[in-house]
Amino acid sequence: MIKSLIHSFAVCPDMQKEYPKISFGKGVYLYDEQGKKYLDASAGSCAVSNIGHGREDIKQVIQDQLDKVAVLPTHAFSNSTVESYMEKLAKFPIGGFAKAWTAMSGTEAVENAVKLAFQYHKVKGNTTRYKIITRSFSYHGNSIFMLDIGGIESRRKMYSSWMKNFPHISAAYSYRKEASLTEEAYTDFLVSEFETCILKENPNTITAFVAEPVVGAALGAAVPPKNYFKKIKNICEKYDIVFIADEVLSGFGRTGKNFGFENFDVVPDILALGKGISGGYFPLSAVVASEKIVAPLVKENSAFLGGHTFSCNPLGAAVGSKVIDIFKEEQLSQNSNEMGKLLRAGLQKLSQKHEIIGDVRGLGLQCGIELVKNRNTKEAFPAALNLSRKIGDISLQNGVVLYPGKGSVDGVQGDHILISPPLTINQNHVHEILASIEYSIEKAMANITTK
Repeated sequence: MIKSLIHSFAVCPDMQKEYPKISFGKGVYLYDEQGKKYLDASAGSCAVSNIGHGREDIKQVIQDQLDKVAVLPTHAFSNSTVESYMEKLAKFPIGGFAKAWTAMSGTEAVENAVKLAFQYHKVKGNTTRYKIITRSFSYHGNSIFMLDIGGIESRRKMYSSWMKNFPHISAAYSYRKEASLTEEAYTDFLVSEFETCILKENPNTITAFVAEPVVGAALGAAVPPKNYFKKIKNICEKYDIVFIADEVLSGFGRTGKNFGFENFDVVPDILALGKGISGGYFPLSAVVASEKIVAPLVKENSAFLGGHTFSCNPLGAAVGSKVIDIFKEEQLSQNSNEMGKLLRAGLQKLSQKHEIIGDVRGLGLQCGIELVKNRNTKEAFPAALNLSRKIGDISLQNGVVLYPGKGSVDGVQGDHILISPPLTINQNHVHEILASIEYSIEKAMANITTK
């Protein structure tokens, strides 16, 4: 029992639960030590294994680079593998980005993006700018600073005495907007709230605005209104606020485009990348910066103070470079778009049969459903019921891994499920996911009804 508790404390969310032990993965499936297979509709720890498990081509790239060199003293040396990858990575998004460099985790990527924005203002002489504006229901990483700028109260509460409590504005969450508002009116409301927040805080104190193009696990793939980010970017430019897109989850094909922001006809100033950037084969993340951000630092010869032990290491660069090649060769963003449409169409059909599916949302293979007790009023199930977790557990037993979430109403109430399978899935896999979701909902609701 002690061994089990230690294991759970280290890597799993429930210290009292025994978890299946995975032996290996291949394609979209994971296999446990008893030989049971699971369709990984979570793609690792939420939208990581975008290119699938057990790829021999990635294995070979890793072996080839290990035969050369894995890590360098980057204060003294550069490396052609690293340099070519940084150039390739900066060119992969649309919009003409200038520079890229790597770190290890999504948390590090967003934190370094924020630090870069801060340094950008410093070298320009904007010495009073230090605040970061983000949105409610936002998750940008698990360091104290990232929890501070994030908008998930359940994660922040434990560490509240360490928080600076930077300002937060409303999430772009159309499902729970006032029913009387059109999409255009709702967009204008959100943008007006953003500008009001800037003016209240004093524009000369604001460094950056950080947002996920499509909200990930915190809201289960909530898509903003069509013109939301264009208008947000206009406000950022008006007040010289750096617009940072947190693409850790929505990047690398997840939304049916190479990057989430590409769905909204806008180009951010800085991108924070992670998860699918390496397909889960190496702990890799990155920051990609526009010429606007880089130019003042170059002019003032102000080196970015963002180094980490494993920043810009050759092994990560080799893996990341191969992942970009795979995306292009296998057209994974296109497949994400096509399979995502099929998945959401199937979820819509399920919603016609099951009243508890209040909303179906997402882009590409970043898809979600919100579960409600009353579809007309959008009343949530009691938080203590843990309905999304119950459905997720049943689906896991049934051989499909989902990503349950909570708190989509007020941070405590509200159940949603994120579905984010590898981008290599086909129609048969989509039908397998849908069948498991339907079975799991029916079984969960039957158990609730009989108790």
